[in-house]
Amino acid sequence: MRLHFISRLALLIVGAFLVVASQEGAWTGATLQWLFVIGGALAIVFAGADATLDTLAQRGLDLATALIGAWMIVEALALNAGTAQWWSFGSAVAVVALSATGLVIHEWSTERVVHELRVTHHEDVRRRSERPAPVAG
Repeated sequence: MRLHFISRLALLIVGAFLVVASQEGAWTGATLQWLFVIGGALAIVFAGADATLDTLAQRGLDLATALIGAWMIVEALALNAGTAQWWSFGSAVAVVALSATGLVIHEWSTERVVHELRVTHHEDVRRRSERPAPVAG
């Protein structure tokens, strides 16, 4: 598996957890604050892990994810509890959306490559079978 796929999947899982955590009544105050500080740090780390490895679109998504991760840390530390809950929810939804978009782009490019390999392989096999066999003399 490629590092890009793994990092996007991890970001999707972290983001989904943070979406639920921001709306769950069990985690409030300092607990929610630290969840989003850690979640923001993870978003920055996962986005930076493969920021130079892929296409321009993927690098743009990595940059946006890192910026949202930085914003998650700032808003968790700077805003009061009531306001932070909704900003945290929005930030987590943005991380989920960017991660899902990155996974879709990754799968499109992977499927295209697999399709090209499969078509090329079948064409080569067909050409070999159409050649006349050499006559032994």
